[in-house]
Amino acid sequence: MAKKTYERLAAISYSRTSGSPEERKALKYLAGEIKKTGFDPVIEEFTYTRKVPKEAFLAVVNDDGSETVFTVTGVIDSASTGAKGKTAGFYYLRSFDEVSLSRIRDKFVLIHDRLSPEEYDRLKKAGIAGYVTTSGTIRDTYENSDLETVRFRENLKDYGAVPAFTIRMIEAVELLKLRPEKVRFKLTLKEETVKSANLVVTVEGSDLKDEILTVGAHYDSVPFSLGSWDNGAGAVEVVSLLEYLKKHPVRRTIKAVLFGSEETGLRGSRAYTDAHPDLNEKTKAMINIDVGGSILGKELIFLAAGDETESWIRGLLKEAGYEAVTVKKLMSSDSANFNDVGIPSISLGQGAPRGGGYMHTRYDNMDLIDENVLEREAGFLKYLTQRLADSEVFPIPRFIPEQLRKEIISYFGKNLSRIASLPAAQEEKPLPFRF
Repeated sequence: MAKKTYERLAAISYSRTSGSPEERKALKYLAGEIKKTGFDPVIEEFTYTRKVPKEAFLAVVNDDGSETVFTVTGVIDSASTGAKGKTAGFYYLRSFDEVSLSRIRDKFVLIHDRLSPEEYDRLKKAGIAGYVTTSGTIRDTYENSDLETVRFRENLKDYGAVPAFTIRMIEAVELLKLRPEKVRFKLTLKEETVKSANLVVTVEGSDLKDEILTVGAHYDSVPFSLGSWDNGAGAVEVVSLLEYLKKHPVRRTIKAVLFGSEETGLRGSRAYTDAHPDLNEKTKAMINIDVGGSILGKELIFLAAGDETESWIRGLLKEAGYEAVTVKKLMSSDSANFNDVGIPSISLGQGAPRGGGYMHTRYDNMDLIDENVLEREAGFLKYLTQRLADSEVFPIPRFIPEQLRKEIISYFGKNLSRIASLPAAQEEKPLPFRF
């Protein structure tokens, strides 16, 4: 079994970007492998629109009027400058302190990290003209790095978009060495419609078939990455689970879903939860698998649920003899869309040691994938799924704690979050003991 899972992962280890022929090729391969297990997967197609960079340009305006041009890419779904572009003063925003923020009105700023809604709100109120963020590390070279194309996240759109770019860290250093006073920048965008799909398998339960447990993983990747670790591993582990379930029927119905277009904003899981409000009502919990199979690192379990769930999962880890660290936190993965309709989740993933991570880079390939690690992860997924699906009373309360609810609203943005319009859930307390 371990060898088969490894071979399946190798078979889909190529760049599988959202809406691409390669994403569809991987979908068809996974559907074929699922059919071999004895199940009939259903392809559920969906579309979405986005604004992608058509032209991205950034140059430092030198004292003599000449320009030093730097290689950048535009941020998807940010704002266009128009065909003529813009010229603005430049500021290196090292931190979000009051002194720095007082100096950036009408300036184009360089920042390093992905922006939280609170940080972006401060930038907008301070009046920035645009920004550029960095990609990669200071030790990269042009030969061993790729310029990441990121997207303007949905939770920032509530504040209004500005022209935004990404630059290699090594080029950002060269830009700063020029001590620029002014920069010229241009970003034009074109709208495109993307076609993607989810792959859905229904494993009907026996006496508790009206109660649903969803198990899912995304199968797409980012550009220039082969996506073995993130998240081909999760996809093939779900296929392995289906092989197991064919021979070991369970009481509750399992909905196994391989999501498309996760890397472009959790599009597949949003489409799925939007399309199936009836299933959302019946779904007791969601198990998500995102990132796995590496010989380096530790197993992580993200819990978007209450204290009772954390206690239960920690006991299960001891029972199963499975080494993992639990954390109560929203995971930036497909499970978040289930949380956003009130469904608690258990997300299985991996954390890399310092210097051993390679997510969203050209180094996410089969080099560090180990078939024994894949088998160990797939084994725990089977154990967890069967325990939940066969329990007499479902052990995870359908409850999203208030602090996590706030995280979900912040993550998606008030205008797009669905849980924002739902009443806050109340955790059921045990009745007091009486003779």
